[in-house]
Amino acid sequence: MSENTSGEQNSSNTSSSQSQKDLANELRELGLQLEQTFRTVIESEQAKALKENLVLGFQEIGKQVQAGLKQLQENPKVQELADRGQQAVSQAQQSQAFKDFQETLISGLGQLNERLSALVTKLEERSAQAANSTPSEAGSQNVPVDDESQPPATGETTRL
Repeated sequence: MSENTSGEQNSSNTSSSQSQKDLANELRELGLQLEQTFRTVIESEQAKALKENLVLGFQEIGKQVQAGLKQLQENPKVQELADRGQQAVSQAQQSQAFKDFQETLISGLGQLNERLSALVTKLEERSAQAANSTPSEAGSQNVPVDDESQPPATGETTRL
């Protein structure tokens, strides 16, 4: 009786293995068929005509945009508006408020650069210390100790 059960299991395993191979072959064939279908569609006359229509459409849009820009450049009102804008920018650059803003911005950026430089230096020093430390030192922690001469940041804790 045990021979029958092991024979049935062998037959079942062989059938399962064959089914997996068949499934893999069918999936591979499906992939090849999809690839061929896609290539055929892309190379079809309809796809070529659609591509040509799109190219012509984009060319026409480009021509219309260029014509619109040319009309705007030739319009005296637009030219007058551009001139006014340039004058306003020029006046703003010459004003004391603009100069003050520019100086403040330069000062702020300088301070930011100094702080970032200090931070980079500090990080590089820590990185170098960590690389040079021995394994026993790497496991230790550098915990800051509060200065007892200064009052605590919060009030005294009382029990109720």
